Amino acid sequence: MNKSILDRMTDKWLLVVSEYEKVKRGDKSKFKTVNEICSTYKVHRKDIRKYYERWKKSGGEKESLLPQKRGPKPGQLRILSKEEERQIVKIQRRFGSSEFELYEMIGQVRNRSGTRNFKVHPSVSTIYRTFKRYPLNKKRKEKIKRYEKKYPGEMLHGDTHSLAKTLVIERKRYYLFGMIDDCTRLCYVELIERQTAAAISE
Repeated sequence: MNKSILDRMTDKWLLVVSEYEKVKRGDKSKFKTVNEICSTYKVHRKDIRKYYERWKKSGGEKESLLPQKRGPKPGQLRILSKEEERQIVKIQRRFGSSEFELYEMIGQVRNRSGTRNFKVHPSVSTIYRTFKRYPLNKKRKEKIKRYEKKYPGEMLHGDTHSLAKTLVIERKRYYLFGMIDDCTRLCYVELIERQTAAAISE
């Protein structure tokens, strides 16, 4: 990451934590209270404390103010046994199933009496990570059926992404809704407040 990008991503929080430190030590030349800082920069007290502690521990390094990677921490992900991984890869290569289809198939197998090929029903993300560890070779990839719709509007692909509360004002939860047309590859993106079918269809 070059210096200009780093500056753009950290300038706001560098100002916030600097003013917060001044208020903590009693230097109230610009802001008298933490609430005034929150109101001016549109941030929350909890976020200020979080970034300030991270900044102090790093010795004032700008990199400590960059957004942290979200998701599970190392060691929290469930590791499948080799036998379970072999079962997943075997099913995928035989039927060409996606991680979602395979998740449903495993659930149906586990529900049958006396059948326990998997100790715990693996999640979709766990199945996907198994796919990545055992990629298909070139010959198998060529067997996978590809499709492309011929007419605009024939098929749309949509998904939503949850935004961090620190990226928007008033700490409200917002979502990015994206939709792409399979034929034309035209893309539409909108900021929505509710991740429901009713909100998306409006």
